[in-house]
Amino acid sequence: MRSVLVCILALLASSIFSDAPKACSCPRHPTAERMLNGSAAVFTGVAQSSVKAARTRSITTFRVIESFKGLAVSSTVRVLHPSGSSASCGVKFSVGKTYTLAVHHADTKPHLSTSLCSTWMFTPRVGLGPGLIRRMREIRGTNNSTTSKPSTDLGLEKLEDLKPLK
Repeated sequence: MRSVLVCILALLASSIFSDAPKACSCPRHPTAERMLNGSAAVFTGVAQSSVKAARTRSITTFRVIESFKGLAVSSTVRVLHPSGSSASCGVKFSVGKTYTLAVHHADTKPHLSTSLCSTWMFTPRVGLGPGLIRRMREIRGTNNSTTSKPSTDLGLEKLEDLKPLK
């Protein structure tokens, strides 16, 4: 009995202190209001490039084509994101494709970051994207995708200042 208890405690301790990726757990019922209130920026952009920044992280550069919060249309932004499996909240962006995503301030400023939890609802197979985008346009006060009020509180400088992580 004592050896069983020791094994259970060892397994518990190893799971708590392990560096292994944890399962991805995202909010189940996203709303446009929560997304806009909880994000530094929300936009639709075309992936221009994607480079490996670390073993499990990448930086994807987007050209903004519609802004719902925080970025000017036609601006370019680099977004840090996990590049592993979806089980660890990883997300992969294909160059030339268009994505809608919410971004947050990364731990490594001046980068912005995202993960599967800020992008899954916009994937075609989920089907929430059109409704969320329509609602964000209503909140923004226009259906004109070229109108945007960029925020000045993102803390971003020129694109050249956003270097990949070492």
